[in-house]
Amino acid sequence: MKKHTFIDYFPYLIFLQTKVALVLGRVMNKIDMSNKQTADSKNIKKILVLKTDSIGDFVLATAFLRELRLMFPQAEITLLVNPAVYNLAEFCPYVDKVQIYFKNLPNYLSPFIMPWHSFKLGYFMMRHQKFDIAILPRLDMDTNYSTYVAYFSFSKRRIGYTEHANFRKQFVNKGFDSMLTDIIPDEKPRHEVERNLDIIRYLGGKPSVDFPELWIGAEDDKFADCVLAGFFSQALIGLCPGAGEKKKQWPRGRFVELAQCLKNDYNPLLLILGGAEDRAVGRDIQDSLNTGVIDMTGKTTLRQTAALLKRCALYVGNDTGAKHMAAAMGVPVVEISCFPIDGPSWHWNSPCRFGPWQAPHRILQPKKIPLECGDTFNKNHLNYIDEVSVEEVCQAVDELLRRTRNRG
Repeated sequence: MKKHTFIDYFPYLIFLQTKVALVLGRVMNKIDMSNKQTADSKNIKKILVLKTDSIGDFVLATAFLRELRLMFPQAEITLLVNPAVYNLAEFCPYVDKVQIYFKNLPNYLSPFIMPWHSFKLGYFMMRHQKFDIAILPRLDMDTNYSTYVAYFSFSKRRIGYTEHANFRKQFVNKGFDSMLTDIIPDEKPRHEVERNLDIIRYLGGKPSVDFPELWIGAEDDKFADCVLAGFFSQALIGLCPGAGEKKKQWPRGRFVELAQCLKNDYNPLLLILGGAEDRAVGRDIQDSLNTGVIDMTGKTTLRQTAALLKRCALYVGNDTGAKHMAAAMGVPVVEISCFPIDGPSWHWNSPCRFGPWQAPHRILQPKKIPLECGDTFNKNHLNYIDEVSVEEVCQAVDELLRRTRNRG
């Protein structure tokens, strides 16, 4: 007989916790008599958008924000974002307010602390704003408990994708569908930009264009010009050697080798971008080349990064938020992905869902996966990013540079 562990009981604990929250919400909503009408799409005046996930997810949702504003030009739109994303969202012209969500917690603490924080944010801060509608434009699991915020805001309508979208979300968000008034079913796999725009269609709108966009200020452009002063005669290639997860990180030595190949073939100016955690690999690349490298790892805000990317002829890097930022700026992208070429398109690491959007690109993926990984797709299938060779990346760079030159 199998011995049960805490993990086996985890979804039932989440379900029980959510049931308690549902009862609490119903009791409190009966006491608070301010929210008894049903909001329809023709009479929406106040909208809450909860986009509390990562940088790349936010960039891919910018087309949705633009179309939402076009659909509701007179509505007051409040956007709730992750603290790490605020700098990128701050200048968004399609919303009236940008508010910061709580900082992320470790995964093992989040299910037990975030519900309480989300209750407080929803009930004590959002409820008084009397939203007609709350929208959660995210298909995958809600580890930030944004659904709780929407529920305790007592918005008249709360729209989101079903908890049954995939097995991981079923496990982590058991019972969350009960907190929504409008549950959008999962359908065939599609890119996240299109998935977000499906919410516009659900509301009765017809998206006009689907390109993501970013917004930077004059001070960000000035910063980028100062960084690149004196280098305008050289082609600028952005390198992003970091990633949020180890499985998504191409080996450091490969990036050093790639930088040397690029210098030999094109003599470009290499711009190394990333967070403070990427300083070591940035240093390695700079030390190996001595000249022709500007290492900006850990030295830029998101908007400053966007301003620098805008000036690049090409982006080369892992599957990161910077990749989506580059594509949003119209920069051709060479993506080095950990996701195998024959992996399932529904997966949350699949380029079918999270590849560069509306920009010229090449995606390089592992092709041969060892048999010991098994037939059922699992996390072990994502550990072979080193199957992508330096030669493949160099070929992709050459192809994209040629294509963009011919197009120009």
